[in-house]
This record gives sequence, C-alpha cells and structure tokens, in this order.
Amino acid sequence: MNWTVIAKVLIDISIMNGAILIAFLLRLGFPVPNPNWEAYIFMLPWINISAFSLLTLYNLYTPGRRLWKDIFSSIICVVVLLFLVTLALSFLFYQFAFPRSVLIVSALLQLGLLSLWRYYLWNWTNKKLGPMKLILVGPEDKAIARALALRNESKELYAIQGIITEQESTGKASENHCNHLGTYANFEQIIDQAKPQALLFSEDIAKDLRNQMLEQTYMRNIVSFLIPDIHDILLIQSQATQEAGLPLFKIKEAVKKPQVSWKRLIDITLVMLLAIPALLLIALASLTMIIENPKAPLLFRQDRVGHNGKVFRLLKLRTMIPDAEKSTGPVLATEKDPRITRVGRFLRTTRIDELPQLWNVFIGDMSFIGPRPERPFFVEQFEKDIHGYQYRHQIMVGITGLAQVEGRYSTAVDDKLRYDLLYAKTVSPSTDARILLHTLKVMLLKDKAS
Repeated sequence: MNWTVIAKVLIDISIMNGAILIAFLLRLGFPVPNPNWEAYIFMLPWINISAFSLLTLYNLYTPGRRLWKDIFSSIICVVVLLFLVTLALSFLFYQFAFPRSVLIVSALLQLGLLSLWRYYLWNWTNKKLGPMKLILVGPEDKAIARALALRNESKELYAIQGIITEQESTGKASENHCNHLGTYANFEQIIDQAKPQALLFSEDIAKDLRNQMLEQTYMRNIVSFLIPDIHDILLIQSQATQEAGLPLFKIKEAVKKPQVSWKRLIDITLVMLLAIPALLLIALASLTMIIENPKAPLLFRQDRVGHNGKVFRLLKLRTMIPDAEKSTGPVLATEKDPRITRVGRFLRTTRIDELPQLWNVFIGDMSFIGPRPERPFFVEQFEKDIHGYQYRHQIMVGITGLAQVEGRYSTAVDDKLRYDLLYAKTVSPSTDARILLHTLKVMLLKDKAS
C-alpha cells in the first residue's frame, strides 16, 4: 500500500467519523452526553473496519481511470451498507445509546462529504492523467465496433487514436469516423509514430502474429490489453509445475466438490435471510402489476438450461406484455424493448423481477452467483456459433454473475461468455461476495442494468 492510498484511507475514515460526530452534535448538542459518547467509542473500531472493507470491496482504492458515475454509485452503496452494518452491530452489542437518528443524519452527511471529496480527487486525477491514448488492433469490423463502444461509453477515459487491421480499410473506418492507421505489416512504424499509451488486441488475431506484436509493445513499455480467447482463459490460475525436467502449466478442473459444498451452504443461508423482505417486495410489485394490468399473470415461468445442461423452470415476475413472443417466436430482449411494460422496466432495472428465483436457488436449480441461464432455443444456437459456449454449463447458473456486474446490457454474447468463463476459473467465496455487493451498484447504473 503506497502513501497515496494511505492518504485516501485516512481522509475517507476521517470523513466517515467526522460525519458521525457532526450528527451527534446536531441531534444531542455539545457536549455529547457521556453514555452516547461511550457507545460511539465502543463502536468506533467496528465502524472503521467496516468502512475500510466496503471502500476496498467497491474498488475505491484501486488505481486507474474511472467514470464519475461508477465512483458515485460505489459511494452510495458504501454509505448505505455501512449504515445497515452499524445499525446491526449496535443491536448486536446492545449499544442502544447510539441513537438511530444519529445514524440516519450521519449517513446523509457521509454521502455528501465523501462525494465532494472524491469528486475533487477524481477531477484532479483526470486532469493530471488525461484520457489514455489507445489504439485498437484486430479485424476491421470488430475494431470499429469496440472503438465506437469505448467512445460512446468511456470517452472521458480513452482517446482513440485509431485502428490497425490485417488488410487495408474497406472504407468502413472513415464512415464511422475512425482513423485507420494501417495494417499489421506496418505495426512497428505505426506505434513508433503514434506513440500510444496502450493497445487493445482482439482475440481474432492469429496467435503467432499477435505474439510478435505483443513483443514489440512490451519492448517499448506500452501497455497491452488483450481480449482473451477460450484457451487464454483456461490458463488462468494454472499451476506452474515440472515433470521429468519439463516446465509445465497444470490446468485445474472447472468444478471441485468442496466448491459445490460451500456455494450450496451460502445459497441456503442467504435464501433464509432474504425470504421475508423478498416476499414483501414481491407483494408490493404484484400490487403495481395488478393496477397496471389486472388480467395479466403475475409470475412468468420459462425453461432455462442449467448446470450440466439440465433444463429447469425459471421463475420471474412478469415484465412483458402477455404472449410477448406470439408473433415473433423466441427473441432476445433488447435495451429498449417495446414489449416491456412500464412497471416491468422498473422491475428489471431494480432486479426485483428476479426475486422469485430465490425458490429456484432453494430447490437447487440455481445459485446466487453464476452465469445467467439461457433458454434452450438460444443455447442450441450459441453452441453452434460460439466456440466454447458449452463450458459455461460446467458450473451452477446464477441470479447474477460477473457478466452482469462488469458488462452492460448491450454486451455481446461472446463477450459475456468470456466473463462467465473467467468466473468459472476464479470462483471463491470472496469472488462471490464481491459480485453480490457490486450487483447492488449495477442497480444504480442504468446502462448496466439488464
């Protein structure tokens, strides 16, 4: 941990505690009564540990360029969860002299003060670093699509210098206002002239050629981003070993029995904890759905493909008009799908429509965390069209997953597959906890909610 991170931690923790002290003074006056002060001092270590843990889990100490909406949504989650943790701990330790009114006022102050400080830091960092100068390398169509996506979604973070493709441009680059810098054959001359800070390599480049270009960027101290293919992902967390004097990578199996055991234990525990609040939310959502359309069914049942290709009936609150696919047949939902009702759009954004799936988790069809289960019709198509798609069924499907947290609604199916396989290679209790916490943040980000 370097000095800049230490400084951030100290300022963040000072703001959190300063907000609590101000709330005490506003609610109880000066001096703070001794019983209330003693309750705060007793809770102080727990508040600080919880605050630091949440700030870390939401990547607020991770270096690099980030969008402000991403940071702000993280701050909201940290403050709300810290409020709930402090409230729970005050009951657990019988610290009733820590007033609930103080907790509420302090949470509002923490949100405001922490946001102001972090906005100043974000603005200063952005001015100091500036957008990262980036070149995309790969087939023209994919390079253009990814350049446009980065320009539309992260223009504050990246300055797209242009694209490098296998062959001369067909004209599509200029049509999409992308600068075509040249071909793979002129790779070295292009990067020496453009002097990018980073290059993003597509997964579709021939391995030998890609490795040659990676060596050239490495020798020039240029950052390389690599979109992995299936075989790259299989090497993640492989074990370096040797046999008969040969250096080897041992690729581990996808699922271990202990992994299945701890996931099942966590799933059942969470279902028990969330059952009552989930039922209340389902009841409220059902009421709004009845008001919108009294004749439409509340629950929606649909076949999905789960672990090892087993088909099960997934439960959701209905978010589309009845018989939504009667005239079209099976089609994937789109970002502004006209079939989605007004209430349904809210339920999808907040993920309330997924709550009935707690029953699927309870009976063992699903886990809380895992790849989202798809319909048999689409699974059959994807397995034909996308190499390695079948590997995602080696682990239990889930209500939310890495693709839902890191991707966006418009993320392509093959890119979501990469997230699913990355999760399969890195699954652990800490990974699941991180995904679960970041799912709360996704609910605040409209472009990520799906």
